[in-house]
Amino acid sequence: MARQDHRDTSEYRLLITPQFNERGQRYTTLFVLETVKSFASFRYDLSVEETLDRKTIKYKILGLKTPQLSLPATGHAQFMREYDDLKGTYEVVIEGLDGKVSTFSVRIAPQQVRLMNAPSQSFISICTDRGAWSDK
Repeated sequence: MARQDHRDTSEYRLLITPQFNERGQRYTTLFVLETVKSFASFRYDLSVEETLDRKTIKYKILGLKTPQLSLPATGHAQFMREYDDLKGTYEVVIEGLDGKVSTFSVRIAPQQVRLMNAPSQSFISICTDRGAWSDK
């Protein structure tokens, strides 16, 4: 299961995928959390409080912040993080601005991420395949 699709009701989307780190010459796990809504004037940063505790990765969305380089650009507000050495099954917990929480279960291997469990109703869609991650 590479993608859980809730585009009609989703406010956010999350990409979790392996990425080859050229500098370190090894695979890492890339997490990209962004708004579904695209902004016309600035490409905002998504302010997120992150916690990694054993096998739980939690993101609490705090809001939008202006980019450090404030040149006009269009795009989604985005938070990006790359992790080393994630292996096994993880619970990914996302808390929205309104306090709603969605929890997903993913299995992470060096060259593959699989979505194991996802809620039927969620304010966020999750994708584990970079090819399916598109700007629709």
